[in-house]
Amino acid sequence: MLTLPKQVKSIYLSLSLSLSLSLSLSPSLSSPHHAEYYMHEAKRMKHRADAMVDKLGKAVNYVDAALSFMECGKAMEEGPLEAKSPYTMYTETVELIRYAMRLKNHSGPGARQEDKQLAVLCFRCLALLYWQMFRLKKDQAMKYSKALLDYFKSSPKVPTTPPIWSDSGKGTGGPPSSLSPSASALPLGSSPSSLINIPLRIHQMAANHLNITNNVLYSYEYWELAESLVRDNNEFFNYLNTLSGPLTLHSSIAHAVQYTRQGLQWIRISAKVG
Repeated sequence: MLTLPKQVKSIYLSLSLSLSLSLSLSPSLSSPHHAEYYMHEAKRMKHRADAMVDKLGKAVNYVDAALSFMECGKAMEEGPLEAKSPYTMYTETVELIRYAMRLKNHSGPGARQEDKQLAVLCFRCLALLYWQMFRLKKDQAMKYSKALLDYFKSSPKVPTTPPIWSDSGKGTGGPPSSLSPSASALPLGSSPSSLINIPLRIHQMAANHLNITNNVLYSYEYWELAESLVRDNNEFFNYLNTLSGPLTLHSSIAHAVQYTRQGLQWIRISAKVG
């Protein structure tokens, strides 16, 4: 069972109550808005961060702006077609969070608890963003995968040929001295007849497939980075989980935004930043 010092518990409780009240009165949570509304809020928070001097304050406000960009991306998914795609919006949000993280060192000897707490929130947002980006293009990835499998199943197989070695090269791995310049440029053990030309469209399809599926790897990598830092801030995140509900890789954007904003509010108060 989670136990907190009375002073810490009262601080968190008062913060959560004030934040819950402000959130319940916020028009952004009472009804959904168009993407333009969230874009306006995101730019407002970003301009506020631009004007700040304190690095932690800047980072916190940039992340807060990123949360509105996340909401904007989700509104784009659910609303009519926009000039900018949700995928592009999430990609640009990833870059903003990365920039915010570069402002504060969370792993050095001088890192404060608030720096580490912010890093956890950032890593979790990055993990959820990459997972969302994969989901948006999952169907395309499946099509690429099927097309690539079909191509390589039907493509001619590379013939097995013995290594082109001279007697003097046997057992040493050295190239034969009798090879002509054109032949010596081939990979060892290859002959002109064993090379296969892969069409450019297949190269492009494979690259696109890799870009999409890499989102899954990045998502898990950032989630694991967050988990490694949570151990140093169990009290903070256990109480945050109790109030907001645990965040997982399958949490909604709305839950991630609410969870992260709650954490940002505590960091602001604890570190005395705007």
